[in-house]
Amino acid sequence: MTSRGQEPNESTDDAVWQDLVARLEQTPTAPEAAASSAPEQNVDAGLSDQDRVRALFENQPGRSPSGPRDYTPEEPDDDEDEGYHPPEPPALGTGEPLLVLAWFGAVGGPIALLLLAMFWRAAPLTMMLGVLAIFLVSVAFLILRLPKTRDHGDNGAEV
Repeated sequence: MTSRGQEPNESTDDAVWQDLVARLEQTPTAPEAAASSAPEQNVDAGLSDQDRVRALFENQPGRSPSGPRDYTPEEPDDDEDEGYHPPEPPALGTGEPLLVLAWFGAVGGPIALLLLAMFWRAAPLTMMLGVLAIFLVSVAFLILRLPKTRDHGDNGAEV
């Protein structure tokens, strides 16, 4: 005997398993077959394995009523869709050039400094200071472009 419990007894396990298999083989495959056969007869004696499996799945209870996941919305008519249509967004190249340049400087400055530190360690100090200056000027420009006042009556929604 181990500390975890009793060791399995193979002779009783096999007997229990054989009893279970025998009882499962005696289950009827169809409701009308259950009424006509005696419990001690083997109903599935003449059926193949595929027929037994098919009979198991065919004799299941009816499908449950539809639930919330079975809902499929109706397709809307194109004629009725006269609601709000948002305007087309402007093309990407139509932004204010100075603002786009400031964003490139604010995002590209740290990336450029990182790439210089990784791949060109002997880069001149004036180049590093120039990239740092471009970054600082770009960030300052973007901060100065922020709105100075806030409209307290505005909840943020726009139409």
